[in-house]
Amino acid sequence: MSDADRLGLGRPHWWCALPDVAAAGPVASALATVGTVAARHPSGRPWLLTAPAVRAPRIMRWGATVVAVLGEAIVDELNPAGTVAEWMRQVGSAHLVTAEPGRVCAVADAAGFRRVFTAIAAGVAVAASHAEILRRLIDAPVDRGWVAAKLASPEMPSVLRESRSPFVGVSPVAAGCVAELAGDAVRVRPWWRPPEPEKPLAEGAQLLRQALARGICGRARRAGGRVSVQLSGGLDSAAIALLAAEADPLMVTTAGASPVDEDLSWARRIARTIPAGEHRIFTVAEMPAFFARLEHPVAGMDEPCSFAAGGARQRFAGAALAERAVTLHFNGQGGDEVLLAPWAFLSGLLRRAPRLGWRHLRGFAALRGLRASAVMREALRGPGQFDSWLERAGSRLRREPVAAAAALGWEAPPLLPTWASSEAAELAIAALAAAPRTPVHPDAAVHAAVVRIRASAYRAALYADAMAVAGAPTVMPFFDHEVLTACLSTRPEVRTDPWSPKPLLRNALQRDVPTELLARRTKGHYNTDIYRGWRTHRDDVRAMLAESRLVELGLVDQQVLVDELAAFGPSGLPPAFVTDLIALEIWLRQESPPLTWGDR
Repeated sequence: MSDADRLGLGRPHWWCALPDVAAAGPVASALATVGTVAARHPSGRPWLLTAPAVRAPRIMRWGATVVAVLGEAIVDELNPAGTVAEWMRQVGSAHLVTAEPGRVCAVADAAGFRRVFTAIAAGVAVAASHAEILRRLIDAPVDRGWVAAKLASPEMPSVLRESRSPFVGVSPVAAGCVAELAGDAVRVRPWWRPPEPEKPLAEGAQLLRQALARGICGRARRAGGRVSVQLSGGLDSAAIALLAAEADPLMVTTAGASPVDEDLSWARRIARTIPAGEHRIFTVAEMPAFFARLEHPVAGMDEPCSFAAGGARQRFAGAALAERAVTLHFNGQGGDEVLLAPWAFLSGLLRRAPRLGWRHLRGFAALRGLRASAVMREALRGPGQFDSWLERAGSRLRREPVAAAAALGWEAPPLLPTWASSEAAELAIAALAAAPRTPVHPDAAVHAAVVRIRASAYRAALYADAMAVAGAPTVMPFFDHEVLTACLSTRPEVRTDPWSPKPLLRNALQRDVPTELLARRTKGHYNTDIYRGWRTHRDDVRAMLAESRLVELGLVDQQVLVDELAAFGPSGLPPAFVTDLIALEIWLRQESPPLTWGDR
């Protein structure tokens, strides 16, 4: 094991929690070879161990109860008489770990941004922020069924993601749940359930404004140094930049290669309203291309990173922020998913308010290029039962879903790419068949909203890990507990409107944001940059995939893959299939040695 690996350098900022039992000594000893003891039980045994670069947790003691806050919390103190739900509301977005006689608890947040995993190591229950550190602790193999399901686009079903990790023997704790460690056992119980979507627009907007202001201003004041904002030019990043204006933020914008992309011009307009802030633009010429330097991925990631094809771009941005001594970087990821409701609410709205439902349905159909009659048919049919939807999803992994049905269902139906092997399909179907059958909420509209947020949060957490490794600690306030609550408690038909972009955010910011900055109706993307990078680096990618780990595992058909990639371009295969394949391939090539066991 190299010195860098021993010290955990170049790896995400993990923590592990251990119960107060003598048998945990060897486990603590193994973790101490790559980490630091950050807190101990009253007995003196290690309680929390962290990666060397992790900021020391905030520890609070009330009698026999000890609470640790790990992450960029908004507050310094918690209410001693509070519940887990109240503490999570207070901290904004952070991990909580508690200890009391005979029990240790680790709390996963409601959004899915602060994940928790558990494993049994040497007969002792352990909880951690990252699956990768537990994989190394117990030397767990990769779960082929999980990898097969991960080939599907756009997401594996939520029940599989929240019940199964990429590693055999490492279990995820579902978002909104608490893992209780008691010696050699793990018990999981929920602490959160989605609020009922009953609030009118004005009330929801007021709650959202308060939650965003608290999360952004509170963190900016506590940053202890320079603050930066990822200013894409969209409404979400504009909201963060303007609410953080008192901190004189460094605003950074990545210019896109598309000649019709309006992001940069809008970002400049927003930056001009914050005269004390500095605006740094990463030009097309200076940014690394997509697919560049794929041989240098971020090490130790829990799962494949959707941004892996642009990993060199992410490292460039992180290094640029670190050079400017940025101590906290704000990113608007999650804004779309939190602010906008999936179409599944249309079925209920048509029954409650047919005229309003028809107005929404016509608008959404036009936006997606669908026939209104087809969308109406699916909306009137309804989503059916969740377990039936899950069975259909497993049986149709090879078939392109009907667009209207996919848009109005419980979740986005998973689709395997053409290069997935028959064995991959069988493994993915078996994994889905073994997954729990309980939805997040019995209402398909609420379930769809929550799981879409969580899918975004899981990806965002990986990006935040990579930015932290690059030296730019990153927070994403749209995943804050109170932001999530404000959005989900607002009626979906008023927080989402096909005729007006993001009405909830626009109403929340109407006194903070100049009117002209709320007028944008377009949205940029990086597809042009992806195709541009492919033209430059496709030979490198093909050479890498010529010795594909996925092919070795029997999950990808090599010849089909070669044929499909030969046709990759603007008029063919969706970019996500290719970028997700590359992410999975790169992730499978990372090899971390198991931790060394010993006595303590």
